Amino acid sequence: MARVGLITGSNLNNRLEYMNKAIEALQSRIGVLSGKSSIYVSPPWGYESSNEYYNQVLIFETKLAPDRVLEYCLRIEQLLGRERKEEGSYADRTIDIDILFYDDLILNEKDLIVPHPRMHLRKFCLLPLFEVNPDWIHPVYKQDLVYLIDHCEDNSEISRLA
Repeated sequence: MARVGLITGSNLNNRLEYMNKAIEALQSRIGVLSGKSSIYVSPPWGYESSNEYYNQVLIFETKLAPDRVLEYCLRIEQLLGRERKEEGSYADRTIDIDILFYDDLILNEKDLIVPHPRMHLRKFCLLPLFEVNPDWIHPVYKQDLVYLIDHCEDNSEISRLA
């Protein structure tokens, strides 16, 4: 069994409902949910919007290969109304599901890069990941989460949902 870390995010409509539906769908397709962070509130990253995000890191034990995990994540996003804009652009979304890591695998393919190539730049990824997997070491940078958080240049206000 592999250990895969996913991050879910939503900033449209009933964010909690979308995130809970995503968890249900992921559990039925990916594997056993073994960890779940608090929900964190953050501003949009990389674009302007008045809609704040809810984000949560989920840890799954899976028998699926990384490309199959990605396939299910994309399918679940689509089922929950995610509309993708052009490549590389950011926009508000009902649900976003990204793979943060897959064991200690380093993968750089056209459609899948693991670990997530921008996670170390985003506090909304690092803080909930630290909550559920504090001993994780980034396999590319060979740094722990305390180091990555301390050196993250993201100055966004991130808070836990009460």
